[in-house]
Amino acid sequence: MKNLLLCFALFLVFPPLAGWAQESPVDLYNQGVEALKENRVDDAITLLNRAIQLDPMDHLAYNNLGVAYKRKGLLDKAIDSYTRALELKPDYAYALANRGTAKLKKGDVDGALSDLTAAAALKKRDSVIRTTIGLAYLQKGDLDKAVKEILQGISFNKKNLRAYMALGEIYQRKKDYGRAIEAFVRGIELSGKGEDVTEVEKKIATLRKVYAEDLHRDGLELYRHGKEKEAVARWTQALKVAPTMVGLHRDRGLTLHRMEHYKKAIEDFDAALEQDPGNAELHRIRGDSFYKLKQYDRALVDYTRSIQLNARDAIAYNNRGLVYHEQSELDKALSDYTQAIALDASNPTFYENRALIFLAKGDPRKALEDYRKALARVTEEKLRGLLEEKVAEITKSMAESEPTATTTLR
Repeated sequence: MKNLLLCFALFLVFPPLAGWAQESPVDLYNQGVEALKENRVDDAITLLNRAIQLDPMDHLAYNNLGVAYKRKGLLDKAIDSYTRALELKPDYAYALANRGTAKLKKGDVDGALSDLTAAAALKKRDSVIRTTIGLAYLQKGDLDKAVKEILQGISFNKKNLRAYMALGEIYQRKKDYGRAIEAFVRGIELSGKGEDVTEVEKKIATLRKVYAEDLHRDGLELYRHGKEKEAVARWTQALKVAPTMVGLHRDRGLTLHRMEHYKKAIEDFDAALEQDPGNAELHRIRGDSFYKLKQYDRALVDYTRSIQLNARDAIAYNNRGLVYHEQSELDKALSDYTQAIALDASNPTFYENRALIFLAKGDPRKALEDYRKALARVTEEKLRGLLEEKVAEITKSMAESEPTATTTLR
């Protein structure tokens, strides 16, 4: 699978002629072909050359001699042998195809295409020739033509393993990872098991990761443009390619949470935590979905686990405080909000939440202090207006509840 250049060898074996005592070109030819089959290249070259000496008009011997030279890496000699075969038989398609393959290996792409196209005109439905033309266009950098030729080759032979391998390589270069994976998978199905298959399986695994990451980035871009449904669809496509990719489950879960599909969001967070159970952020954001579903006990478990894994997460403390507040555990809520503020004193929400606890505990002065701190940290005009109203309301309430001082005349 590593060498995608193809070779055409025509092995014709003739029965020995009875009664010949001396060496015959047919015997030498047959022995040379047998040596080629057994990959005894040097023996094949010797035997075929001797056959040609006895019968210099044998185009088959020249073609197979070219095959032997090509296997040995002697491309110029191979091309010369194929050319001699074609001088003897100009319409010999396999010699044309073999010479084209040798030229391609030498880097003569235009010369290769000329020979291969001529061979294809003679053998119109030859899958291997079409595949090799595709490889020539690949080497030329014309990926679209390469795909077209190889797909035509596959249409002639659905079991052309090398065509699928070549197609996978081309799609990979085109960054069409989905089609590349499909082609390589089909190639594995055709080839069975082996060392080369293991390498292709590794390549597929790498491509799946690259493809999923591309789809992930596409989804993030859609999300940034407010296209949440499209982002979820893109991440769903990515998860079909890489079902265990934690980041995909996290981001799709967060988006589903934002879309108020809390149960589906939890499914994504569950899947992500199966792969990464020690991820504090995942526990926290799953807790957020449980909180929205008013499953406070389960939210509490996730927030607590998140804090155990990352004691510096101010948001986890704040959100656990929300659960305690819902459960009327005011002291615990107060403690968590205070810890959140200690970790991040810039977040106005933490002060607002703690102010509500102070009000519930009957301490408006501390509540007012927290609202003023929140107001000092808010820049959004609408939120500032709401906080200013709250500060004014508490200030008025405190003024009305204080006793009026009186002066006694003597």
